[in-house]
Amino acid sequence: MKRFLTICKWFGVTVVALTALFALILAARVALYTQKDDRERVAMKDEYLQRIADLTGDAPSGPNVVVILFDDLGYGDLAAYGSKAIRTPSIDRLSAEGAVLLNAYAASPYCSASRAGLLTGRYAVRSGLDHVLQAPWTWQDILLRIGWRNRRLPLEEITLAEVLRAAGYATGIFGKWHLGDSSPSMPTERGFDTFYGLLHSNDQGEPNVWQDTDVVEEPPIDQTTLTRRYTERAVRFIEEHRDQPFFLYVPHTFPHIPLHVADDRRGRSAGGLYGDVVEELDWSVGEIVAALRRLELAEDTLVVVSSDNGPWFQGSSGGVRGRKFDVFEGGMRVPFVVSRPETIPAGARIDTPVVGVDLFPTVLEMAGLPLPRDRIIDGISLASTLSGGEPPGDRVVYFHVLNEARGLRQGRFKYHDAQHVFYGNPMDWRWGPMRRRGPWMFDLESDPAESYDLSGSHPDVARRMRGMLDDWRESLEANPGGWR
Repeated sequence: MKRFLTICKWFGVTVVALTALFALILAARVALYTQKDDRERVAMKDEYLQRIADLTGDAPSGPNVVVILFDDLGYGDLAAYGSKAIRTPSIDRLSAEGAVLLNAYAASPYCSASRAGLLTGRYAVRSGLDHVLQAPWTWQDILLRIGWRNRRLPLEEITLAEVLRAAGYATGIFGKWHLGDSSPSMPTERGFDTFYGLLHSNDQGEPNVWQDTDVVEEPPIDQTTLTRRYTERAVRFIEEHRDQPFFLYVPHTFPHIPLHVADDRRGRSAGGLYGDVVEELDWSVGEIVAALRRLELAEDTLVVVSSDNGPWFQGSSGGVRGRKFDVFEGGMRVPFVVSRPETIPAGARIDTPVVGVDLFPTVLEMAGLPLPRDRIIDGISLASTLSGGEPPGDRVVYFHVLNEARGLRQGRFKYHDAQHVFYGNPMDWRWGPMRRRGPWMFDLESDPAESYDLSGSHPDVARRMRGMLDDWRESLEANPGGWR
């Protein structure tokens, strides 16, 4: 018995010692965490931006650019995409005057990675920002530090705002940033002259409201007035810069949860509180577009209205499978409305697949600016397609979760590699277990809800698409940053 107690004591001491050592190692990783930038690539970026400045001089000639991005708005939440419960007259009018893209995809099924893709023209897997950034020192943020994952957009990445500012544009962001909360990746360090809004999602910790590099409202902030505040500042920005080209980026906080809406708009929508929020966002679009018209700027202003990914707990995916965080259509397919009266035919409805990463090369072509030559740009310019030209043939869209390529779409077919999906009887399980299922291939023309696997009836197509996915993964492994 004495020997048994001695062994138990030794075992207990060993467990305590190993636990303490493990905790010390984790603490050291957190304390020593640092994100390093690629200085060689930063220098090449600076050379490119200087070349842009030299090309444009004091006379930038491109269109004004207004990008309005909603957070977690579903594909089916707008009337232009079939919503019956939510009224969106401002976006309806913009849709009638411009183009509705019917097969538009976010760059990622969640926010930080999607926004990184939108502003850089590159899938976020290349920048290491393939996850959701977290508020500082939350337990999720500590996990990122332990794993030495990127906590901000790397400095070597080139944002659309940096290019346009180098070209002489005034640049402003009013809304949610979510690409870094520390230098050198604050909004005013990444191409924006001015910033007002939140650095993270409104459910991450206790959010502050920022003006440029200063906190101007500490918790608890009044989230019921955020949409109005963003809108007022966006309109003021347009008024102040009416005499020069400008890039206005309005990445709204909503309809991400928790939902908030102005008191005088609560209870108006047939879509409940979620509908109230979306209808206020539609009002915001109307105010911004009205300012452009009042100042006679609308004719040569590119206006883009979209969402960073599919809907989360509420909102409509438009009847397709999946939601936020899924690479099924419901997580990736988003509304995408584009207007520029001088060049985009009114009432156009475009079927060709497009991705958030296409914004960067599209705007640069419209502005007559060259792409950087030292890196792969995953997006393609839609300038010709939007103006009525032929759509790009054989476009391939890749779908990622974290740093893993999960599938692709080419033409009518979409291929999913085997992946874990929820499985089980909800009456027996509080949380459904995950089972690995697939691979699958769906025909999105006849089956947009991804209900019927055709990999058995079209084995040659499935085999070809699987080969394309393997080639894509090999290219990412061989050149993860996409450098040339």
